[in-house]
Amino acid sequence: MTDKKEQKKFINEEEINIDYDNIDVADIMDQIKRKIATQPIKPAEGDLKNEALYSSSGPSPAGPEEPSVTKAKVKKLLLRVMKPFSPIIKVMILPVHQEIQNNFDQTNRRLDFLNEKLEGELGKIHEKLDHLNQATNKRVDLAFEGLNKALEYTKLLHSLSHNIVVELTKLKIEQENLKVKTRIMEKDFEFLGRKEKAIEKEIFK
Repeated sequence: MTDKKEQKKFINEEEINIDYDNIDVADIMDQIKRKIATQPIKPAEGDLKNEALYSSSGPSPAGPEEPSVTKAKVKKLLLRVMKPFSPIIKVMILPVHQEIQNNFDQTNRRLDFLNEKLEGELGKIHEKLDHLNQATNKRVDLAFEGLNKALEYTKLLHSLSHNIVVELTKLKIEQENLKVKTRIMEKDFEFLGRKEKAIEKEIFK
């Protein structure tokens, strides 16, 4: 941020206006040329040396005045002004710009192709998932139906086993009663047998 402010300050000092949002190289070059043309005329370094020699020996001969800004100074000024824009200028001037554009186009086409392919694959996956969900739901429904039937059978078996236990208990009680009755009848038969023998003895005396 500081570098950008310094660059703007330098450009304002040189009275060259640059729109960073919309860079116009031709307009910048024209401003530099106008700036060079409006600068005051000064003798060149070589002329100063010659002038010093002539002044020591005698009056200097009259000659045409040269521009005050040398080629080195113009080049330095151009480099300083154009330095922030050198990457953009290289991209705009060199064939790399077209190559990059072609690469971008190929990349975009490749991305579009991959995007369409991905959407197709996702659609297939969604269809498969729908089929799997339907099959799973059917199996789950069948499993619940089987579970409900098993629960009903379990209830019936529980009720049947309970009834069997009740009946077995009744039979056991009845069996005990029959055993008691049988023992009583056996005792009665023994008593009747002894009584019969006693009567026979009384009769056959």
